[in-house]
Amino acid sequence: MHAAGADHRCRIKVLDPLLWRPAGAARVLRLVVIAPLAYRPRKGSRIRYRDPAFLLCTDPTLPPEQIVQQYFRRWDIEVNFRDQKTLLGVGQAQVHHANSCQSLPALQVASYALLLLAATRLHHSDFLPPPKWRTAHPAERVSTQRLLRNLRFEVWGRGLGLSSFSRFSCKTSSTNNPEKLLNTLPSALFYA
Repeated sequence: MHAAGADHRCRIKVLDPLLWRPAGAARVLRLVVIAPLAYRPRKGSRIRYRDPAFLLCTDPTLPPEQIVQQYFRRWDIEVNFRDQKTLLGVGQAQVHHANSCQSLPALQVASYALLLLAATRLHHSDFLPPPKWRTAHPAERVSTQRLLRNLRFEVWGRGLGLSSFSRFSCKTSSTNNPEKLLNTLPSALFYA
């Protein structure tokens, strides 16, 4: 299974057909049990195990590998919900009209979906360069904060007369020791 940017081997057990009264007396279910995963809190410590995962599937025809893969993908969905609530403020509308209270979250979610769709078409070279103190490691998923920062650059950059990233960030050699740190207006605005 593929999760967190790497392939993992999982031991699973499948129990079907299964009936469970709270799910419906006549509904046939499939139970997939994922064995506990071993991990070490730090190097040299003893191996510990996480709790097993129990997955109930209402479609008994799905292959177990697909059920487990979708379970691993749920993390991206949880991250999307968190980003929508915290960064975009979905559900925290500060409007007074009842129609606006109902339509604003839909507009915010649709805007977020368009932002993610635009991000799939961007190349990593098209993004605003990261600050110098941040370690450069390729991420499997571009963060929403980075997408919003890039969107701000595109919108505000036109007003400031910036059309490319080449004039924005200049790398100085490590032997030079400047007397004063001269931040330009675009740098201060886009990294805020």
